[in-house]
Amino acid sequence: MVKKLLSWQMVLVLFLGLFFVRNCMLPMVSDDIPYAFIWDGADRGNLLDGVGPRQRITSFYDIVVSQWSHYFTWGGRILGIGLTQFFAWQGKEIFNVLNTLVFGGLLLLVFRIGTGLSLKVMNRTYMLWLVFAFWFLLPDPFLTTLWMCGSCVFLWMGLLEFLFLLPFALKYWQADFWAKPPKWAVPLMAVSGLCAGWSVETGAAAAGLITLFALWHFKKQKQLQLWMVSGFICLCIGGIMLVEAPGEMVRMELQRLYEYNPGLPADMYWTPLMFQITFAECFWPVTKLWLPLLALIGYYVFGLPKGQRWNKVTKFQAVMIAGALGVMLVMIFVPMAPARAGFFSTVAVIAASVTALRELMPYKEEFYQQHKGMCRGVLASAFALWLATAAIYCAVEWDVRQQWMSRIDYINAHKEQDLVVVHQIDVLPISDEICEYLGCVTWNTDVLAWGSDLEPREEGSHNLMYAQYYGWKKVITDGEDRRVE
Repeated sequence: MVKKLLSWQMVLVLFLGLFFVRNCMLPMVSDDIPYAFIWDGADRGNLLDGVGPRQRITSFYDIVVSQWSHYFTWGGRILGIGLTQFFAWQGKEIFNVLNTLVFGGLLLLVFRIGTGLSLKVMNRTYMLWLVFAFWFLLPDPFLTTLWMCGSCVFLWMGLLEFLFLLPFALKYWQADFWAKPPKWAVPLMAVSGLCAGWSVETGAAAAGLITLFALWHFKKQKQLQLWMVSGFICLCIGGIMLVEAPGEMVRMELQRLYEYNPGLPADMYWTPLMFQITFAECFWPVTKLWLPLLALIGYYVFGLPKGQRWNKVTKFQAVMIAGALGVMLVMIFVPMAPARAGFFSTVAVIAASVTALRELMPYKEEFYQQHKGMCRGVLASAFALWLATAAIYCAVEWDVRQQWMSRIDYINAHKEQDLVVVHQIDVLPISDEICEYLGCVTWNTDVLAWGSDLEPREEGSHNLMYAQYYGWKKVITDGEDRRVE
């Protein structure tokens, strides 16, 4: 009975159950609401101050029209933003369910890519390591896996990118995989490559770099096949369509003219100050979370005899880490790069760590017997930390939800007023403290101040969009503007 309760399936169910509950506690916030309307590129879109009346999305055709305008006047992330608009139209309930399944799917996909094994050989050790990594080591997990718009752009696009990499990984681990590729392999990989490339910039770049290494390897091994080449070509095409979207330049100009950004004016781009900021706010917050993953990889590599450290396993690990690190180094040169840009890179390093775990698995029992006390202490500490953080996250998110729902009830009760003033959303003090060390793992004051909460300014885009969404006149918050550096 105990063994069944501690099975890998039960660990996964408990983990995803908590994730689902947290999804349900999070209302539609920030850009979720503006994307519930057809994007009006002729009038500066839906995200800038002073936004005018907009038309709600009521059909798939509206989403197509919206994304056409979005592509030419704001940016190229049509898959992630298109999904956001779909869920904003259909309601967040369906998103909560599907987002949980996608999160679990990505976790299992990382196991398949990192080991080349089927789920039949999945065990509790693999699952506990994956749960640990996905809970504690993802950059800004609140913004990349829970927030609806952020999840569609990072988590869902990450699934597409790793699905594209899956056949390459399986071919690497199993030489007989697609020895005679099915007829549908080429069109499948072409579509998969197009989607992976046209996903999100950092993930597409890392996937492209990893695929390039894979093509070079398979060519040397005389295993290069048409589906690999077609997939890579379409990945590049998708990437070009993403980064060369006409709206990219339009958005940059609009943000320069209308968006509040006291942290780094445009005339300070590509200066020592910018590099200092991008290192401190993007590169280091992401890469410092890799340390447990790299420690496991290092333990495996340096446990090998010196002449055997460059082998099939370490080559795979080197490629995954190179793709991940290459993108993070580039992000130092991108103005105002956020930590969440490192989502794909971190998942790639998790996959590399799972490869090390596979190689160490035969020695698991021997290691445990030799270091039983240490193993039990580490497991107990990790479990206690997981319980403590889970309790804190849920307490914070439930408290914010209650404030959010009470606010909506209050505004509805006073919706005949020309202007309704509501109290700003406040978080429990422990939330800011824990997010200072672990990144954006739950609600915190910065997330609320920079777009998630309403503002004390009538012209704020989120104020105006929320009012339109719920059928109110005008709404603002009390107090001072919290958007300070």
